[in-house]
Amino acid sequence: MSAEPLVVASSSIEHRRPRLGGWLMRAGFGGFVGFPGLIVTILAIVGPETADASVPLSVLIFFLAGLGLLVAPFVSIAGAVLAALSLPLRNVGVLRADGQGLVVVQGGKERHLARSAIEGGIVLPGTLLDGKRPRVELYLRRGVVLTAEVPDGIAAHRILDRLGIDVSRRRVAVLSGSAYRPLATGCLSLPVVCFLLAIPLGYFITEYPSADWPVLVFAWAVMLTMFFIVRLARPREIIVGSDGLRIRRGGFDDRWIPHSRVCTVEEQPRSLFLVVGEAGRPGERVEVATGDPSFILALAGRLRLAIALGSNGADGPPVGAELDPAGKSFTEWKDKLQSLLLHAGYRKSAVTYEELVAVVDDPDLPPGQRLGAAMAIGIAKHPDGRERIRVAAEACADDAMKYALEEAAEGELDERTLRRVLD
Repeated sequence: MSAEPLVVASSSIEHRRPRLGGWLMRAGFGGFVGFPGLIVTILAIVGPETADASVPLSVLIFFLAGLGLLVAPFVSIAGAVLAALSLPLRNVGVLRADGQGLVVVQGGKERHLARSAIEGGIVLPGTLLDGKRPRVELYLRRGVVLTAEVPDGIAAHRILDRLGIDVSRRRVAVLSGSAYRPLATGCLSLPVVCFLLAIPLGYFITEYPSADWPVLVFAWAVMLTMFFIVRLARPREIIVGSDGLRIRRGGFDDRWIPHSRVCTVEEQPRSLFLVVGEAGRPGERVEVATGDPSFILALAGRLRLAIALGSNGADGPPVGAELDPAGKSFTEWKDKLQSLLLHAGYRKSAVTYEELVAVVDDPDLPPGQRLGAAMAIGIAKHPDGRERIRVAAEACADDAMKYALEEAAEGELDERTLRRVLD
């Protein structure tokens, strides 16, 4: 990597916060449903007559009603604005990238982003359908997204490479679908929620029932139903790494697909599909993402590149099988690694540093072999070993494998973490 910084002029740089905006929209809608439900719960516990006679309870009920009916909708609207608006406003600028991070010069001000603050990036090619130039999209911590138009796709890829977040060194996590889904869900569900919550509330006010628990169950059932609807409306998250991709949706669906099982990548104008299966068997067609044409093309290109760069060979280096912990206790496995390295001296033995790095970097090899190679590099205390293992870890989409490699890089891999990966 060149020590000289890469300087690229941009005709448009914007900073968005879609994750924070989406969270505020969901919180606002949840408050709109939850606070009236809490009022129903209080009335069910103490009774309407007691609530009317108690000044503190009456004040509390009015306060909760104000939060739910007045504050919560404004929180949702603020979230929608925050998800769409660029702060600072979109403007021309200059990007200066090097191994230390990124400097964004915009409106006469400089903003410094350390390399560790940049979680990933992707190149969005310009298409005739969206009428936009090529863009580089960088994903920062706390859900901030920086999008900058660049002269061409080559410049965008050079920025990723200079920042060390290309496909071979860093995984990327992107959101599929609109950040406005929670707000749309709230608007469409609003009449239904008002009607359903009015039933138990009106029952308390008019009937003064002696048996309150059916009404309480009904109110909380409504809130739980709406909670699940909001969760399902969350944007889908796709994590692409050197080893495979993970698809998460609303906390209810978490699917892991190794690159070795991907038969075909199919992109349509606004959707991306994978055909997944074993060799010689009918494949399953899986919808990965939806979005605008540039996003679909960018994600498909990232997937194809990760698959192409993934394997170092059909079976990996011959030393791989000796590193596998299968059939051994944790202590026996560490002793085996130690004996492999000490036999005839580390530098003169058949197990070389290059072979161990090749095993760590090959996502198609069994996880046990990769962790064994990482442990062996740590035992050998090679000067560049820790950094090479960290690079491999940052490229993993499988969180369990990522954390295990990070622990191995620090020499802290324990049996529990190892078994979590292998089981």
